[in-house]
Amino acid sequence: MKSIRVGFINSSGSYNADPFRNQPLTIIYLLTYLEKYFGEKLELSLIDLRGLPENEFVSHIPENDIFLYTLTTLDFNEAERLVQKLRDIYPIAKHISGGPHITLFPQDGERVFDAIALGEGENSIIELFNDIFNSELKPIYRQGPLSDLQTIPIPSRKWLPKSSVVIQGLLNKEYLKHNGTSTLFSRGCPFDCHFCSNLEKGSVRYMPYETITQEIEYLKREYGVNALALKDDNGIPVGRRFARPWLEAIGKADIKWRGQSRATGVTEDMVKLAKDSGCVEIAVGLETITPESMDILNKPLNLTEAKKYLLTLQKHGIGIRIHIIVGLPGEPENVVDSTLKFCDEFGVNSVLLSLLTPLPGTAMYNNPSSFGMKNITKNWDDFRVAFGSFDANEKPKMTFEYEKETSWGKGKSSEEIIDNYMILQEAFREGSRKF
Repeated sequence: MKSIRVGFINSSGSYNADPFRNQPLTIIYLLTYLEKYFGEKLELSLIDLRGLPENEFVSHIPENDIFLYTLTTLDFNEAERLVQKLRDIYPIAKHISGGPHITLFPQDGERVFDAIALGEGENSIIELFNDIFNSELKPIYRQGPLSDLQTIPIPSRKWLPKSSVVIQGLLNKEYLKHNGTSTLFSRGCPFDCHFCSNLEKGSVRYMPYETITQEIEYLKREYGVNALALKDDNGIPVGRRFARPWLEAIGKADIKWRGQSRATGVTEDMVKLAKDSGCVEIAVGLETITPESMDILNKPLNLTEAKKYLLTLQKHGIGIRIHIIVGLPGEPENVVDSTLKFCDEFGVNSVLLSLLTPLPGTAMYNNPSSFGMKNITKNWDDFRVAFGSFDANEKPKMTFEYEKETSWGKGKSSEEIIDNYMILQEAFREGSRKF
C-alpha cells in the first residue's frame, strides 16, 4: 500500500518580532503522535513558513496528499489565502485544520477546509486518518481535553532542521550564547483571567515527571541544548504538591531555563528550588501595577504580594521579566510614570509590552460591554498587533474602542492609549529592557 503524503504547515508567525524563538510544539507533538500510530503508512513532513514573505510560500510547499494546519486567530487569514492558492496547484489534495481559531469559529473552518478538528488533537487526528484510509473522511471531528498525558510520546524535533530547533539568545546575560530551544510540559492554566485567550482556563494537566527529564536529556544529547524556554503558563506550578516534583524533574537534567509564573501561590522555598533546578529568569504575569485593573481582569493578586514575590526572586538571584499590557480598563492617567518607576524600583531586567487586544476566546471579546468596550474588529488580521512586535517607526492601531463613560470612570481614547504604549516602548528599548 502506498504511503499517504502528509505536509503539516507551520504558519509564518510574521506578527512576532522573531518567530524562530518559539518552536511549533503543537505540530511536532501531533506529527510524533501520527508516526507512533501509523508508522510507514504516512509519509510525514513539517513545512515551516517562518521567515518567508507570503508571496514565497507556495514555492516552498511540495505536493502532498493531505495538508494539515493548526491555527490561531492571528494565523487564519494567511492560511485561507494559502489554501486557495494550493487548491489551484494541487487540486486533489485535502486540507484539514484544527487549533484554537477553528474550535472557536468552526464556521470559518468549514468554509475553507475539507475537514476540521475541534478541541485537542491527539485522539481526533487518529480517528481522522483512520477514516481517510477507509475513504470516509467526515467534515467535523471533536475531542475534549485528554485525561491522560502519559500516552503522549516525547515530541521528536527531527521534523525541523537543527538550525530551527536550536537558537542562541533565549536567555540573558552570561547565558546569551547558550544553545536553547522551547518546551511545553503541561496543558492549561488554573486561572481564568479575562484578557487571556487560552481555551483551557481553570485547570492544568502535567506531563509525567519522568517524561520531563527524558525530553530534556533527549534535547541535550541530540541537539546540544543547554538552555530552555518553558512555554507553560506556569513555569513554577502553583502549589507545592505539583511544583516540587516538576522542578526536581527539570533539575535532574542539569540545564539552565526560564519560564513564567504568577506572583501568587509560589512560596520562597519553591523559588529556591527553582533556582537550584537551573532557573535563571522568571517572567511574572503582572499585566498591570494598577490594583483596580487587576480586579477587572479577574487576577486574584494584590500589589503587596507581587512586590514581595519580586523581592524573593531578586534575593535568590533569578532575573525578572514582567508582562505589561497597555490600555487596560481602570488604567490611571499616570500609568506611564508609575510603570517606569515600578520597573526601576524592583530591578526588572526585561519587559514584554503588549497593547490590549481582546482576542477571541477571552471574556473581553465575548462580553465587551462588561468592560466598557465597543467596536471590536472582525478583521482577523487586525489582531496581529497582539504581540507588540512593533519597531520604532511603526505605530500600532487599536482593535476596539472604549465607551466615553465606563463603570470605572472616563474611557481613554485610542490615541491616548497608543501614545502611552509608544512612550513606554521607547523607554524600555532605551533601557535595554524590551525584547
